[in-house]
Order: sequence, then structure tokens, then C-alpha cells
Amino acid sequence: MALGTLGDFVFEASSELVRTFRDASHTAAGRWAVHEIIGQRPVPEFGGPSLRRMSLSVTLDAAFGVSPETEADALRDACEAGTVLPLLLGGEPQGDWVLLEVSETWRRVGADGAIGAIDLGLSLQEYA
Repeated sequence: MALGTLGDFVFEASSELVRTFRDASHTAAGRWAVHEIIGQRPVPEFGGPSLRRMSLSVTLDAAFGVSPETEADALRDACEAGTVLPLLLGGEPQGDWVLLEVSETWRRVGADGAIGAIDLGLSLQEYA
């Protein structure tokens, strides 16, 4: 069952494959300018909403039917190319996003050097 997608990357869980995320966080903020006035308090001015940010963790584990190196490479390539990715969660479109950062922790490496499991940290920013 597909839980969502980030571009071509599908978050799903089935009897053959587990590719899900955890520890998702979402940040929304406003843009504020502060105008300095001599002899008085500064005057704040709301400039509008900031771009939303999101972070999530993904474990890619060969024991659960995925190719950790291949999938991590694809996400890293999308990040480094500045690819705009549509985000869909629970069947609901969440707009377009870009990957600001992909961090990797290699959890399990075999005797042959093959990576068996990678923890990814994905940092995304809304693309308006």
C-alpha cells in the first residue's frame, strides 16, 4: 500500500517491500521586517508567509526488499540537481518541494562492501 510519494520515490509497506518514513516534522513561519526608528521602538512589518520546511527519516534496508545504495543515490542526485518534487501523503497533494539536504548513515555493510541498510535524513523546502 502506497503511503505517499516524493517525486518517483514511493513510500509503501507490503509483504514484499517496506519503504516508509518516521520522525516527520513540519515547520511554517512568517516573514517579518523590523524598521528601526530613531528614539522609538522598532516597528515590525509582516511580509507574508515563509516557505514551509519539512524533515523526515527513511530507513532503506535490503532485508525489506529495497536497494539501499540505488535509492539513496537517486535521492542524493535529486538533491544535488535541484529537482522539484511533488509530495503526496495519504492521497492528498502537499505541493512541490525540493530536497535541501540528504544525510546518510550506513547502518550495515557486508563483508563484500555492499551496503545492507542506510538511514537517510531528508530536509525539504516548499517550492512555491
